[in-house]
Amino acid sequence: MFGSLRQRSLECKSVGLITAIVSVPLLIAVVTLISRDRWFPAGDMAQAELHMRGFLAHPPLVGAAGRIVGDAGTQGSHPGPALWVAMLPMYLLGARSSDALMVAVVSVHIVAILAAAMLAYRRGGRLLTALTGLVSLCIVRSSGTDFMIEPWNPWLAVLPFMVFVLLIAEVVTPVLRSSPKRRSTMFILAVAVGSYCVQCHAGYVPLVLAALFGAFSVLIYDVHRKRLIVQTAGISLLVGLVMWCPSILDQWRRTPGNLSVLWQHFASPSEPTIAFGSAVRVIATQMNILGPWLTGPGAHAPSETWARYPGFIAFVALVLFVALLARRRGLSDLLRMQMMFCSFLIVGIVTVSRIFGPYFEYTIRWFWILSALTIAHSCFALCRMFTILQWLKAKRLLTTLAVAVVGTLLVTSAVQAHQRVHLPGPTDSLIVGELIPQAMERLDHQSSYLLRMYDPYTLNATGFGSLLELERQGFDVGVESFFAAAALPHRIRSELSVDEILWVVVGPAIARADLDQALTKIAHVDPRTAQEAILAEQLLNDIREGLVAADRSELVPALDTPGASLLFVEPALPAPIAEMVRQLILLGQPVAMYAVTPGITVASLQ
Repeated sequence: MFGSLRQRSLECKSVGLITAIVSVPLLIAVVTLISRDRWFPAGDMAQAELHMRGFLAHPPLVGAAGRIVGDAGTQGSHPGPALWVAMLPMYLLGARSSDALMVAVVSVHIVAILAAAMLAYRRGGRLLTALTGLVSLCIVRSSGTDFMIEPWNPWLAVLPFMVFVLLIAEVVTPVLRSSPKRRSTMFILAVAVGSYCVQCHAGYVPLVLAALFGAFSVLIYDVHRKRLIVQTAGISLLVGLVMWCPSILDQWRRTPGNLSVLWQHFASPSEPTIAFGSAVRVIATQMNILGPWLTGPGAHAPSETWARYPGFIAFVALVLFVALLARRRGLSDLLRMQMMFCSFLIVGIVTVSRIFGPYFEYTIRWFWILSALTIAHSCFALCRMFTILQWLKAKRLLTTLAVAVVGTLLVTSAVQAHQRVHLPGPTDSLIVGELIPQAMERLDHQSSYLLRMYDPYTLNATGFGSLLELERQGFDVGVESFFAAAALPHRIRSELSVDEILWVVVGPAIARADLDQALTKIAHVDPRTAQEAILAEQLLNDIREGLVAADRSELVPALDTPGASLLFVEPALPAPIAEMVRQLILLGQPVAMYAVTPGITVASLQ
């Protein structure tokens, strides 16, 4: 009894310590931001809070809006609302403020780190717990401060996916003291966590489905208890139904439902799949000893330059060497774990080869988890097979080495978190924070408004930020139906149902709007200095000339008309032009808000 209590106490201390260490950069980042200027979310961040703000009155049935388009041009969302549910407790405790939203993001990360540490301790004691914590710290550090505090759906799935992988491991390769009933419980939990990851980002579908199917097949093979298998299947289906009932309800309530839009988008893509050579480069970069999980992403990362193929070869060699060694020594649990990771990686490779349209590295951040955990478990297996841990203990090097490595990483991560953290979309936040107080002097809380947007540059970032802040200030404001995925259906308004229409206009179109007699300007903000305004005008001219010289003159009108950013055009812009577009966006653009009576044609913004 007392031995069991001591063991439980040691587990709690080890898991708690690892979780606390990894959480330090996250806590420093969020505390630093909260103590600074107020944040006014815009763009995707505003859309996230729009989903959260009306949760109790209008629970969202789908996830974040994405680059998902159905056959009829309807914008789709990621599959489900699990991420909003996960953030809700801290968001409500923080009085539904934007600062509370950032704290809610950190809380999701910390819970995932804690769960991963608990699972790792049961499997491999303090060593595997420490390695898992080290992996988590590396991923948090390499992901940057945006990952730590932004309520962006791709970020909120990354660390929970680590929990999912470790839950699958509990089913596929149980430790000696795992009972069939515990394996069944772990599978049911994997269904819940896997559903969460998929609902955060549709890119997790192949990995989660393949893993659940494989794990259940192994469970049937290993556990010869029909009743337990049937119970597991029944409870798993029930848990899955609970997790997916909002998505099913959405599918039933509207046409087309979001699940239909997702099916149309992914089952019959309108864009070509990634080129074979590009897929090979992506895979070699991700499955790498010095991959972005360790060094961070970017064109100058080792895995994108000199270490791409050497690092990939070393990764494959390590995985195969450990697997072969475990087989020779008859260590079936280690061999099963390596085979499980290999299976995950194979599914990941197939998934990458099926990417269509533009490739964005953030869409496959699950590869960071797979590569990092594979390396961590391989190191754990080598320590166990060669008794390296005992040798280090005998030489009294283990504590010194662990403290040195973890201390260096922790201090570096904490300092970087404090120095580099910044408000998400700082320029847009500044604009919204100055634009809305001006507009409020003209608006009436007793009136209803339809907000329209004319934004050629930032994918309506300021428009959605304005919608959120006006709603926060108690105004009855909505958007048109084609923004239903981003703003949710209950905020849809028609021109005939409102008292006034508001236009948020970004960039050079303001000059035309100022001359339009139908419009009344009620607010104006220019975040640029006089020198930056001159630089922005020069960049505009240079981009126009560059587009013409690159035989892409059909894109010149996009500099002054709403639509997708030039950064997302296909085929991609030449690198120098793309860099100028990024500079132009970072400088910001002047923004104005206008009011117009419903039914009046606004010729300047047609």
